[in-house]
Amino acid sequence: MLRLIPLVLVFACAGGGGTDTDRRDARVPDAADGGRVDAGDRDGGRRDGGAIVPDDAGNCPSGLTRCGGACVDTDTEPTSCGTCGRTCVIPNAEPSCTAGECTLGTCRDGFADCDGNLANGCEASDSCVAGGSCTTICGSTGTQTCTDRCAPTCTPPAELCNARDDNCDGECTDEAGLPGCRAGVHRGSGPGHVYSRDVNVTRTNGYSTESENYFYVYTGPGEGLSGLYRCLKGNGLFFLTLDPGCEGQTLAEMMGFVARDARCGGTPLFRMYRDGNHFYTTSAAERDGAITTYGYTLESTLGYVW
Repeated sequence: MLRLIPLVLVFACAGGGGTDTDRRDARVPDAADGGRVDAGDRDGGRRDGGAIVPDDAGNCPSGLTRCGGACVDTDTEPTSCGTCGRTCVIPNAEPSCTAGECTLGTCRDGFADCDGNLANGCEASDSCVAGGSCTTICGSTGTQTCTDRCAPTCTPPAELCNARDDNCDGECTDEAGLPGCRAGVHRGSGPGHVYSRDVNVTRTNGYSTESENYFYVYTGPGEGLSGLYRCLKGNGLFFLTLDPGCEGQTLAEMMGFVARDARCGGTPLFRMYRDGNHFYTTSAAERDGAITTYGYTLESTLGYVW
């Protein structure tokens, strides 16, 4: 017997499927492509890992120029500044591009642009550390200020009691105004001369005070300073020395500290000797008179006092 098999025709439904062209324009790239193309990109260009690349027809979005395989803004792109392939190279700097012209972006660490010359870029060494230590114009240790990195400043410290010009005012006589920084040495005469920070020493045992605060010494040690000692000799007279051992005699008083050079306006203290008696003066005229009139011999400039 002959059996009849029904024929079933299946038609493809086009509703919502779109044309082949529509489907191509609306494709979603895979994860490696890094982006997608939608209706807004149909005038050219698609993203590839963050960069804009030409579309399948080789077109870039409006305002961008095709440079090789990328779409770039030649007004702002440092590797194609003004035209494709024109790379901005500026010494010691990260370059920038503005309106199609190379400009200096930022200086690399350790450099600064101090002359405004694009050709040499960031030409100046920049080692300024805000708040760091620095050496002032008078040799003291100050604090760096980097407000202007091309002209950093070194702020000096306040004056200290150290026989130095710390605050760079050209002198350190203001140290005398620091409490306890300097002390006066008095001079008395009698059986020879006597010098002491205790004024009573110049008023007793046959002495009378010639001058209170005849000169000043530092009360504490410091760089470039030496101790000044009053010593008692075997004949009962006193002398001054920088030797803490009193040149083999007896220590009577540690007077303070004097300078070994004429720093801070220091005045020389002349040491003279005659017939077992020492004499000290800060006056060149008195020194010369003691030599010519009284027969003293100049032994040395003992140190510098104030």
